[in-house]
Amino acid sequence: MAMEGTVGFRLTIAADGRVRACEITQRSGFTKLDETTCTLMMRRARFCPATDEKAQPIAGTWDGRVKWTLPDNDPPPAA
Repeated sequence: MAMEGTVGFRLTIAADGRVRACEITQRSGFTKLDETTCTLMMRRARFCPATDEKAQPIAGTWDGRVKWTLPDNDPPPAA
């Protein structure tokens, strides 16, 4: 059976643009896909930080979705 599904997530972004936390907001139906989404986002995602009215970097959040479609017998990408 092929693994496929859409994972919704919310990232907490620190003032330095790095991801500090990942929360799953929509499950795919496959725990491995949900976990891999957050693992990859925490490891690879980088952002230009949000700024306040004085142009100073501040923390923020970002919501996203990933659609996974893996053929039969293919494992999720290495996290």
